Amino acid sequence: MAIAFNTILIPVDFSVNTEIAVRKAAGLACKEETILHLLHVGKQEAEKELEEWKEKIIETYPAVRVKTHLLQGHSIQKMIIECAGFLKPDLIVIGKGRPRRRWTFFKGVSPDIIARKSNCPVLTVKPGSADSKTKVILVPIRGFLPQRKLEWAVLLAKKYRAQVHLLAIQERQETKDWALSQVFLKAYHQLREHLHHPIEYSSTGKQGTAKATLNCAELIMADMILVNPETESGVSGFVGYRHISDLLGRDSKIQVLDLEPYDTKQD
Repeated sequence: MAIAFNTILIPVDFSVNTEIAVRKAAGLACKEETILHLLHVGKQEAEKELEEWKEKIIETYPAVRVKTHLLQGHSIQKMIIECAGFLKPDLIVIGKGRPRRRWTFFKGVSPDIIARKSNCPVLTVKPGSADSKTKVILVPIRGFLPQRKLEWAVLLAKKYRAQVHLLAIQERQETKDWALSQVFLKAYHQLREHLHHPIEYSSTGKQGTAKATLNCAELIMADMILVNPETESGVSGFVGYRHISDLLGRDSKIQVLDLEPYDTKQD
């Protein structure tokens, strides 16, 4: 399956969240082919500011085209999912400047739920990743072959000339050791067929998938992690359910890409 960034949807709130999301989206854009769709959910008065951002982006990134969308609704998350439904974007990019409990525009927006319900990849970025280059991409491996994650790992590794690191996660004996080993070897060899850089790998177990992935990402200084929504990016605790990006500081360079598996029954 060929993957191209011809259409990218960016929910905007006219803050640093918008700036970092636009910068990351522009860095992935295909020359003179990509359309950046700016979506703001709010009152009609925001139309002027939306157009100002459009002009600013065109001036900074003349190779991309920009379209704006101003929608009204009580749920920003629902509007993002609906917009993704009719635009069919190749990617949604969400900028997160602060922890979710302090958000205004993005209050109640969960990147993993958006990815799952829209079946569209969602990239979540923090201001700390603005000037960082993607050099190391972490891909957690569980009890099934994550075909979609592997395809995106190849695409991004080639685009950024980055290294891929596989993390085998043994989930509290839910997956037999031999089964995980077989899946891990298949994933490794599939990547080796398409990438020239050596594939790094490690393993872990007896802890939550999201936290294990994040611990590994910090240890190997990863710039991006590829996860399945909710099952790999969700963190439950005494403060309730959170997305893995909520555990990252504002200055974190780690980007999180939520990818719904091709066959959801495997997840």
